[in-house]
Amino acid sequence: MKSFDRLELLLAEFSRVVSAMDEASFVNKPSPEKWSKMEILGHLCDSAANNHVRFMRILTTDEPIRIDGYAQDDWVKRHGYQHYYHREELLLLWNQLNGLILNALRSATESDGAKRCVLTDGTSLTLDELFEDYIRHAEHHLGQIRDIR
Repeated sequence: MKSFDRLELLLAEFSRVVSAMDEASFVNKPSPEKWSKMEILGHLCDSAANNHVRFMRILTTDEPIRIDGYAQDDWVKRHGYQHYYHREELLLLWNQLNGLILNALRSATESDGAKRCVLTDGTSLTLDELFEDYIRHAEHHLGQIRDIR
């Protein structure tokens, strides 16, 4: 696992960027169909929760596991990130979930990193590749929160 440092830097950067942002910008929805920055952070919490389970399933079996997607928009809507949370709560949750991910993956051996999973579209990935994809996903959303598209 080579990406631990990247994730740790990303967590620190998220905390800095989100904490410095004014509230109005953070909760503004560009349109009814688009997520606010608050909802993007909520989505990242959903992603961390889902990926933690995926990583643990891969780590605890020798067989390739099937990775199912999830209805991201529905999760964000049902969790009510826009209306029921403060950004500090979501930032803390995201950091804690990623702490679980980091701790679990730090225990991984080189052979664990080579364990495979199969996505719903049939694509096969190693645990290392899935973790790398997870970090790219979070980096993409940090760009959105910063308004870098």
